[in-house]
Amino acid sequence: MTTRGFTLIEFLVALLLMAVAIMGMVTLFGFGFSVTGHSQDIGAGYNIARREVEKARNISFLLLPEGTETIHYDGLGNVTTAANPHYTVTKTVQTIPDANGQLNTGCLRQLTVTVVANDRSEATFQTVTYFTRGGI
Repeated sequence: MTTRGFTLIEFLVALLLMAVAIMGMVTLFGFGFSVTGHSQDIGAGYNIARREVEKARNISFLLLPEGTETIHYDGLGNVTTAANPHYTVTKTVQTIPDANGQLNTGCLRQLTVTVVANDRSEATFQTVTYFTRGGI
C-alpha cells in the first residue's frame, strides 16, 4: 500500500524548522538596524565635535571662555532648543597651569567635547584638544 502526502507530524516539524529560520533572520535584521543606527550616531557625533573644536579655534586664545557649556543638537546636526534634542554636547575649557602652578597666557588650554546621543547612555564621541597661544 502506497500513500502519498505528508503526515501531520512531518508538517509540524517542517513548520517548526521554518519558524526557527525566520526568527533567526528577523533577529539578524534587528541587529543590523541597531548597528547602522549606532554607526550613524558616531559619524554625526564626530562631525558635531569637529564643528565645536573649529568654533573654539576661531575664538582668540585669550577670549576662549573657561568652564563648561552644554549645547543641544537635533538629529541632523543643527543646534536646537527643542525639548527632546537628539544629541547633547558638553564642551569644557580648562586652563592647565604651568610648571610653577601659575596661570598665565603661556599656559595650555584643554578643550574636551563630549557628544551623547540621547537614546544611548554612553558617550557617542569624545575628543580632547589642546590650545596654545600660537594655535592648536
